[in-house]
Amino acid sequence: MFVYICTDSYWRPMRNTLAFTLLAICLVGTQAHAGDQAGRIKKAVHRSTLDQPGTKPFHLKAVLAPSRARDNDSGRTGEVEIWWKSPTEWKREVRCPIFHQVQVVNNGQVWQKNEGDYFPEWLRQTAVELVQPIPRLDEVLHQIDSGEVKDMMGSTYISWMIPSSNGTAKSWMGATVAINDNSGLLFYGGGSGWGGLFHDYADFHGHMVPRTVAVGSPEVTAKVTVLEDLHDSPGMFDTSAGGADSPALETVLLDEQTLRRNLLPMKEAAWPAVKDGPLEGTVTTEVAVDRAGKVREMGPLVSTNTGLNDTARAQVEAMRFQPFQQNGVPVQVVGRITLAFKTTRP
Repeated sequence: MFVYICTDSYWRPMRNTLAFTLLAICLVGTQAHAGDQAGRIKKAVHRSTLDQPGTKPFHLKAVLAPSRARDNDSGRTGEVEIWWKSPTEWKREVRCPIFHQVQVVNNGQVWQKNEGDYFPEWLRQTAVELVQPIPRLDEVLHQIDSGEVKDMMGSTYISWMIPSSNGTAKSWMGATVAINDNSGLLFYGGGSGWGGLFHDYADFHGHMVPRTVAVGSPEVTAKVTVLEDLHDSPGMFDTSAGGADSPALETVLLDEQTLRRNLLPMKEAAWPAVKDGPLEGTVTTEVAVDRAGKVREMGPLVSTNTGLNDTARAQVEAMRFQPFQQNGVPVQVVGRITLAFKTTRP
């Protein structure tokens, strides 16, 4: 399985526009408890997950580009290529304009080479979603116990809310799994540190694999151009070669309280007066922080007063953190930030 370190069971805002649409749609439709949907989700995930025991060794290649023309200048273009022999023996190469990584895993040994100091979170997530539609299934199955079920437009949506807090103010962000009722396959999923929209399924040795996967905000579409049997070559999974980066670059998921322990002092946000909406509330978003402690990416804002979103975004972008470490090694981190606001009328 791909190296994907999670330090807490917490989290996350949905990363593409559809997720927020789904949250609104979920206000209508037939309501039920989500617990009896666990079997359907497990079956759908098993059918579409490539990097699991029993999968025939494969070679996959995908090209990445913005889903919408308005985001063509976002820099979110690239490629993902994977050579996979087993859950413990695989090679992956990812590339975008600011980053290039080759990583080889062989029975617990890792060889990694990076060009660029920051592994974009949107690129990392896309590489995972191509082979793991729901990367941490056990966590999702635990969370959906508190969810609700809606039947809409030929699909079943299981939605639940995940709390976050800055220590005093509490907020909530949604997560969803949607299954197509006709095919029994995943249509959409988004939650703690993962998310994707899945289309164009095709068979690969008994697995139904989505050939189009959309991830993130601004949304990126990954189109699988190659999915074939692996033609092994000598040395493909050799981790003893020289030239590797040490230590390897890793991304860690953190809950908000752990993330905030490294937040450096900064000025409080100067909230502007607003004509409409609540005068007190919260704004929450997801952030990706590089190994130097700088915020490099932000997800969509979930706010009780959208008139304050610009101020909230500027405040989060200005945050700086003491670099995070795991076992004494600097790591990238992903987590939530919640801001509490209090303002007045003009």
